[in-house]
Formats: sequence, structure tokens, C-alpha cells
Amino acid sequence: MQKIISLKKIFWVSIVLLALCSVKVQAQQEPLYTQYMFNTVSVNPAYAGTRNAMNMLLLSRVQWAGLEGAPRTYNFTMHTPINNYKMGLGFSIVADSYGPVDNTYFNFNYAYRINITEETVLSMGIKGGIYNYHVGLYDLNVGSDSDVSFNGTYEKKFQPNAGMGLYLYGKNWYTGFSIPKLIQTDLTGTQTAASNISDLKRHYFLMAGYVFDVNNDLKFKPSFINKVVEGAPLSTDVTAQLLYKNTYWVGATYRLGDAVAFLANVQLNRQLMVGYSYDFSVSSMASYNNGSHEIIISYDFDGFLNKKVKSPRYF
Repeated sequence: MQKIISLKKIFWVSIVLLALCSVKVQAQQEPLYTQYMFNTVSVNPAYAGTRNAMNMLLLSRVQWAGLEGAPRTYNFTMHTPINNYKMGLGFSIVADSYGPVDNTYFNFNYAYRINITEETVLSMGIKGGIYNYHVGLYDLNVGSDSDVSFNGTYEKKFQPNAGMGLYLYGKNWYTGFSIPKLIQTDLTGTQTAASNISDLKRHYFLMAGYVFDVNNDLKFKPSFINKVVEGAPLSTDVTAQLLYKNTYWVGATYRLGDAVAFLANVQLNRQLMVGYSYDFSVSSMASYNNGSHEIIISYDFDGFLNKKVKSPRYF
């Protein structure tokens, strides 16, 4: 038993050190989520079906409010377990825009679960979908001396995508690794191994979280997510949250070198949760925006699988 406890300590110390040694990257192509711990299926297909209930989630994010052309993301996900077959199925629709770029993603997720021990489960997931990238150069404000090169539209539809992920979890902890975009192409649709400005690059995600019992009413949950784009440094979100009486979440996130965020979530009942986060920049962008806003609504369908939702999920 002491050996198992020691291994767990080594695991979590290693995870924390990895998170704290990371630095921020500004070259993310995948949408950014401050409330990633409640929206895991968007970045890791192996999360599909792990909530033991059909779940629907709506997310709206306005990044760098007040800055013209700033990113806006709207996300809808649905996933459910199929317990008789130890599987999970789901899909997501994402609308992501920034400047003259408008992206729409359609993804389908499949996951298969294996019990490592009675309380430890490994979920393995894959995803497939279509990405629609649209760049309207005519929307750019280039002044009175406009270049005819900016009068047109660059558009590429039906870009295929595939991804994979692993998600290992127990009652009070989780860790995961995923590559949500395996097919790296340039915007002409050509698969490429080279790195150029028009590449749709692979992204790699590493995540983990743990829930500690402080007392009967209060729980403490640290978590983090690392995001890597090929040819760029790591980007890291480190989050600390408190859960009071299984109802009220409050917390803060530090996105290394970029932003500080505050989060608040309310579990209105066993099925419905709403949440809000506010980011303010600590980088050179601070002078040009009024912060970032993110709202989520999550709903678990009670009784859909002939099982009651006993209590809110910690993640």
C-alpha cells in the first residue's frame, strides 16, 4: 500500500513540475477554453461517455473584448455512454472566428473504456470530422490605399480531420493526452510535413486534475492543461478551484505569460450547471482589450440510461 501511495505522489509531483515549467505560445489554431475542465470532450475524444449520463454543453467565448476582429467561439457538444458495450459516442459543432477568418468544425467522437482496477478506468478515443476554413480578405481594413490583393476571398471547404486521445480516471482524479488534429495540411488541401504560415498544424494536449477533501463541505481541485503546437513552445493553464457543498465552484486560472482568469460555476441541481469566467491579460495585449468572457451551460439527462445522476461530477 505504501508503494502505491509513493507512486501516486511521484506521478502528481511530476505532473505539477511539467505544468510549471511550461511557457505561453501565441500560435494556437484550436479554440481556447478557460473552462477546459468542464469541456474536456472538445479537446479529447476519449472523454466521450465518461459522465455516466447523456451530457449536452453550450459554450460561448468572447476573447479580448473591445478589440476589433477579436476571437469569438461558440461550441455545442453532446456525448453519451453506451454502458452495455463500454463505449461512448458524441459529436461537437464549433464556430470560431477571428479577424477575417471564420472556421466551422464538425466532429464525431468514439471512445472505448477498459477497467484497469475496480475504480480506475482507461478510455481510448478517436474522432473524425470536417473543418471548413473561410478567409474573407475584403473584410480587412487596409486604409485608403487598398491593395487589389485584398479584394477577394480565400476559401477552402471540407477539410478532413482525425484525432485521438487517452483518458485515465478514477473517482477523484483524471489525466489525459490527446491529438485532436492528426491530419496536418496547408490551406490548399495538400498534406504537408513542412512548416509554413498556411499550415493547419497538429496540436497536442496534456491534462490532469485531482479533487481533495478539505472537510465535509469543501473540496479543493487543482488542474492544468498543456497545449503544444509543432514548432512552438508549450502553453499552460494552471487552475485552482474550490467546491462548496457540491454546489458552488469558485476558482482562478493562470495562463502562463498571457492572462489571469476567475471562474464561478453553480450546480443548480443534479443535472444542470452554469458557469462564467473572466480573463484579463497580463501580456502586451492588456492595453488593447477589455478582457475575455466565457459562459457555459451543462446538462446531464437524468434517467436517460435508466440510472439516476447521484451527484454532480467533479470533472
